[in-house]
Amino acid sequence: MNKPARSNILPMQNETRSELPPTKPRRFKARKWLLVGTTAWAAYVFLFVQSPSLERLDGEQQQLNEDIRHLQQANQELEKRIQQLQDPEYIAEIARKKYMMVKPGETLFVEPKQ
Repeated sequence: MNKPARSNILPMQNETRSELPPTKPRRFKARKWLLVGTTAWAAYVFLFVQSPSLERLDGEQQQLNEDIRHLQQANQELEKRIQQLQDPEYIAEIARKKYMMVKPGETLFVEPKQ
């Protein structure tokens, strides 16, 4: 039972780098080619497919924002018009000018067109 535990291990020799056989240049393995291919595909998609789409969408977004601004202005003008049409004096003024209506007891004078 006094036997050494690792009797089959040989002692390490002192080898230097010059004594080792020359190494072959490393070749690309399948994983590396797959990584390079995937990276190239992603760059292509981003630069030539997505970028033009993003620029087009940015232009459309600016146009839509401008349309929204114009529609908001039109909406404010219509709200103002609604408020005016709620006023009886404004309605009477429109009736007199546009439809030549008169109040009882008023006389209407019409100027001839030249």
